[in-house]
Amino acid sequence: MTTRRPVVLAIVAALLIAPFVAWQGATGDERLPVSPLAPQGIVVVGDSITARYNDEPGAEEQGWWSIVGRHFDAEVTRFAQSGSGYLRPGHACSGNTFIDRPDAYAGKTPSLVIIEGGRNDWAACEGGRFVPASDEAITHAVDRYLDTLQTFLPRSTRIIVLGPPWGPLDQANRVRVTAIIQEQAEAHGIEFISTRGALTADRVVDGVHPNRRGSLAIARRVIAALDATS
Repeated sequence: MTTRRPVVLAIVAALLIAPFVAWQGATGDERLPVSPLAPQGIVVVGDSITARYNDEPGAEEQGWWSIVGRHFDAEVTRFAQSGSGYLRPGHACSGNTFIDRPDAYAGKTPSLVIIEGGRNDWAACEGGRFVPASDEAITHAVDRYLDTLQTFLPRSTRIIVLGPPWGPLDQANRVRVTAIIQEQAEAHGIEFISTRGALTADRVVDGVHPNRRGSLAIARRVIAALDATS
């Protein structure tokens, strides 16, 4: 009798523990892979080049941000609106500018914040209509927004400014607006990634918005830059 008691107790213990072990594995105790580049995720602030696209791998409308996020195994959260920018509110002057989206920066601790925009900032809104924007107005809006990000985001967050992805239309404003954004990014000590030449005529659907090849081209620029510095 004395030799059987420990054996019986061991069997009972095994029967009690086994369901717990199975439950533990079934409920996700196995940890999901953590992105080495962005373990706390990526926040993207943008305009229609970000807003109007989806997160479906291989789809014609898969966004550049989706391609980047999946490449780095990182969760991407978007704060994007068509027609918007550093200076110009979206949705025909009734939307908001980048700085008017505090959920993208206040109280957040993402690993990476990427700002995609500027394509719309050739214009400002006055009286509900678009009017050409001065260099001074664009500069002030970009400077103010980058200051705000650096004030509210922790030092651990890496901030990336994309040169505005620009299709074939309106090249004079491409040069003007891109130069201002790059100058301000460098003045703030923030990384700038050029997208010049990414959106060629065969990579856009309307002279402005990327098709799948265009979104891939933008994503490749971002991935290459992040790979080179990570």
